[in-house]
Amino acid sequence: MSTASVADDGAAVDAARRLTLSYLWASTAIFLASGLLGMLLRFSQAGVPGHVGDSFWYATLTAHGLGAFVGWGAFAVMGFAWWVLASVGLPPRPFGIAMARLTWWLMVLGVTGVIVTTLLMGFGASWVFLYPLPFSSAGQWSDTAAGVFSASVLLAGLAIVTWCVGILHTIVGPGLHATSPRFLNRLGVGLGFGYLLPRRFGTDGRPVPYAVIPLTVIAIDMIIATLPLAGLLIFSVFKAFDPSLEVDPLLAKNILWFFGHPVVYLLLFPAVALFYHLVPRYAGRRLVAGNVIAVAWVLAVVTNVIIWAHHVYLDYPEGSFQSALNTASQPLTFIIVIPSLLSLYSLSFTIFRSRWQWGAAQTALFLALLSWFLAGAQGVINATIAFQETVHNTLWIVGHFHHMAFMNIGLVIIAATYAFLPELIGKPLYSEALGKWHVWLTFIGVTGNSFLWLWQGMEGAPRRFARLPEEYAGTLTYLGLPFVALAGLAQVLFVINLVQTVRGRGHVAAAERRPRSSVAAEGAFMLIAIGLATTTFFVGYFLGRAGNDKGGGAAVTTQQDDPGKTVFEAAGCGSCHILAAAGSSGTVGPSHDDLKPDAQRVAAVVSAGRGAMPSFKGRLSEQQIADVAEFVAN
Repeated sequence: MSTASVADDGAAVDAARRLTLSYLWASTAIFLASGLLGMLLRFSQAGVPGHVGDSFWYATLTAHGLGAFVGWGAFAVMGFAWWVLASVGLPPRPFGIAMARLTWWLMVLGVTGVIVTTLLMGFGASWVFLYPLPFSSAGQWSDTAAGVFSASVLLAGLAIVTWCVGILHTIVGPGLHATSPRFLNRLGVGLGFGYLLPRRFGTDGRPVPYAVIPLTVIAIDMIIATLPLAGLLIFSVFKAFDPSLEVDPLLAKNILWFFGHPVVYLLLFPAVALFYHLVPRYAGRRLVAGNVIAVAWVLAVVTNVIIWAHHVYLDYPEGSFQSALNTASQPLTFIIVIPSLLSLYSLSFTIFRSRWQWGAAQTALFLALLSWFLAGAQGVINATIAFQETVHNTLWIVGHFHHMAFMNIGLVIIAATYAFLPELIGKPLYSEALGKWHVWLTFIGVTGNSFLWLWQGMEGAPRRFARLPEEYAGTLTYLGLPFVALAGLAQVLFVINLVQTVRGRGHVAAAERRPRSSVAAEGAFMLIAIGLATTTFFVGYFLGRAGNDKGGGAAVTTQQDDPGKTVFEAAGCGSCHILAAAGSSGTVGPSHDDLKPDAQRVAAVVSAGRGAMPSFKGRLSEQQIADVAEFVAN
């Protein structure tokens, strides 16, 4: 290799270092801000010390969701991807560096726009902004706010596309060592096809690193998934200036979830790349069964973009084409589990009987693997149509989502921060012990809170309520607050560790050089934690199921004193409408207390839909529609 080539590679690695740090600092700031908003939401919902205004609560919910999921989760793993690629010999070239920098600016501007439109302009149509809700505000925010919000999300979407283009440009570069100069062939090498067809997708003897494969998969899928959403967002921007523009709400919902499902994997697949990179490094051995999981990713690249329909199970009547598509989506969703299960097997056995040491990064990786398994089991339940019909509009979904996003992907981000920050800035970590305290307190706090949400969901507690109905706003809601506070306290330790590390205060204290007995004790403690977590899950499941059997479930067939009230709550009517008799305070649709519609009018609107409200015909029986109409009218 020539001196000039070495110098170029060194400059490229240094550029990757600077890029990764810029993503890390920006995403961490968004994480801390979003976390504070999340704590506000949780405590306000419990009424401790009081409730914030309902409109502000929904605006905060919108800011928290997009900030934490895209502004922290996606932004952080997107940044670490540049360092992983540089570490395996694939540093970004000038075009990739330009795309990475453009991505940073687009994401920061997009997140800033979301914060302004939600917290300052009152936009509160939820972080999934289902059309036409952004333009059906019941006077709570302006169409201008909806347009600026849509433009802000569009910027974040464009950031995803530019990142994908930059990642693919980097992967197919000379560092891939592919023998063919053709782009599609080199793309196949990046996808791991060489493990299946080594002659057609050959390299010069150095196989593609396993961490490259999930990054290639998600870069391809997110370009495909994001472009239709960009079109919908552009339409929404124009609609802010011309209210006469319309699009079919169910078509818009399908476009949203065509993007919304793969975007979950925008977080997960780069997190898997971090697993593939860090676990062998700490275990001191190659990834167990690496070739097998490389082949499994072939399933992911196709399946990931055709299973969005499991997000719209409840929107179509039986016998329709969409209903058939939903049914097909169920087994296809189960297929996407295969790469995850094989990865869990591979990573677990790479750790087993290895030279694994329980530092802060290693502990976070281990607990992330545990959480991936538990949250993945919940995901299989969610993908099952019969169960989804019961839990879709309950806190079960909230619990699952926080467990998956924070305790799987979030812990991987924390692990990567502890692993990479010292080498990125050339200074040792301030304290491994403080890092482990941070990791364990975060795990206990978020897992405990998430499991309580799962439990409440199985009892029928609805999601997206600023104030839970009285029957659900009791003990379990209050029990979650100490766990939330614990998780918040843990992030203070995180900040202290980062600040002191950057200041160069890190050292390896004698107290942190622990004997084998201490390592064994901590390993035993982790096994106990696994047992407790698993036991809590199943105890919660069976207790919740018992509660459903006694009439506390979310299904609309459950019998209570007033069947109309049961339908009103289970169908999620309270998330949009104010009705004192149901204890609901939604502000998206008209207030039934003020409107006082008769039963005939309610039944007609519920059956046919109106404005932003979809039709419930096919989702509710004629008797259920009659029951809810009578309840609202009286």
